Amino acid sequence: MTQPPTVEPIELSAAADRDDAVEVVSARQPDAHGFHFKVRASGRIYRLDAARDPHLPRFWCFRISRCAASGTVDLSERPWFGGDRMTREELPEAVAAIRAAPGDWLALPQNGELRRWVLEDAPADASPKKLPPSKLSQALAE
Repeated sequence: MTQPPTVEPIELSAAADRDDAVEVVSARQPDAHGFHFKVRASGRIYRLDAARDPHLPRFWCFRISRCAASGTVDLSERPWFGGDRMTREELPEAVAAIRAAPGDWLALPQNGELRRWVLEDAPADASPKKLPPSKLSQALAE
């Protein structure tokens, strides 16, 4: 007579899925205010860096930009702005915390829209291509 299995199969936790969804891309030069990360499923690369909050310029937030395969920011797509309003002094610690666990940061409830955009590889609103370069930069900053 065989014994029933003593170990029940379990589902992988959402935390394990988060940890495996994205990976930080190692940088050639250290950067205290940003880093690149790659979505493992799609291979798409994104850049997270500090930027002035578009609504309250005295504060800082995070800008997430899609990148070309070379790692350069794709200017044809609008970046995502978010994160808590921070002072410049708070940025290095906040970036380091996100770099240590980007999947956990993406899983936060306030980052749901960002998580869908990054992981589902949904198209972003394209920036207006008919604008001159100076106006295009201004539109991207808004």
